Amino acid sequence: MKLRFLAGTALALAAAVLLPSAHADDGHGHDAAPAAPAAAALPRFALESDGFELVGVRQGHALTLYLDRHDDNQPVNDARIELQVGDKSYTAEPQGEGTYDVELDEATAEATGELPLLARLTVGATRDELRGEWHIEAADSHDHDAGHAPAWRRLLPWGAAALVLIAAAAWLLRRRPAPGAAA
Repeated sequence: MKLRFLAGTALALAAAVLLPSAHADDGHGHDAAPAAPAAAALPRFALESDGFELVGVRQGHALTLYLDRHDDNQPVNDARIELQVGDKSYTAEPQGEGTYDVELDEATAEATGELPLLARLTVGATRDELRGEWHIEAADSHDHDAGHAPAWRRLLPWGAAALVLIAAAAWLLRRRPAPGAAA
């Protein structure tokens, strides 16, 4: 009777420990589809004054500038933009619809940390200066999926330990003499 009870208890405990980790493999589950991985954000900055907004987005050595009017967000197509990044000066080339391109040198394109910015704008007879800082974080080379094992692999050592404890308890209970038995 004790052996059956112990075996049933062991089976229930093993099921309680191991069954939560039983799940469908990739493509066989009924969960919602996983979210698409986020693309790495490109280094960018935004400068503004009472009259203008200037946004810069760096991709490699290319810096694309977007210039618009602060009041109505209309693109500014006829501007001359002189941009100072740190101690380097650049003149932006117009590309149309409020978009301007700058080719950065190697040191500026690979810079990280905080870089002071100064943009001198000339739009017709209007002149303006926009100042700010560009916060550029170092590229994240960490593999975010590393070290994430499936749930069953994380629970496997606990399940194995539970089975060893159950087996040890069963062995000890079997070795104990029954009450009233000759010693």
